[in-house]
Amino acid sequence: MRSSPSAMTVAAAGAKYLQVTRAYNVALERFEKAANENMSLATLQNRAKAVAAANLAEYTALRSTVWPARVSTQMRALAKADAAARPHWLEVAASESKSEMADHLKLATAAGGKAPSAQIRRLLGLPKYDEKDYS
Repeated sequence: MRSSPSAMTVAAAGAKYLQVTRAYNVALERFEKAANENMSLATLQNRAKAVAAANLAEYTALRSTVWPARVSTQMRALAKADAAARPHWLEVAASESKSEMADHLKLATAAGGKAPSAQIRRLLGLPKYDEKDYS
């Protein structure tokens, strides 16, 4: 009889979650800052590429980790939201104008907005998301 890998403790899961999601959160905040400061299209494109790459890394890590049962459903939902948002971030990065970029950004935000991040943080006993932690 083979045993399945045991899930980590809730405390370890909280630390792992923060580690796994950090790069994507930083990339999102950097993109938002560039957009708010009306930086060049090229800068926004490069930051959107970084968001897409961080999104893929987060997705991969979420899917390859054995999470505690109390958050496993939410982690799968977060990975699904990442997968839904990623093609839109690639379109943001490939946009040839800021108005085209804005259209794709709305789709990326809508797809990623379905993510259960706040619920995951609550279940793991983590503080609420604070963008200052990532900017």
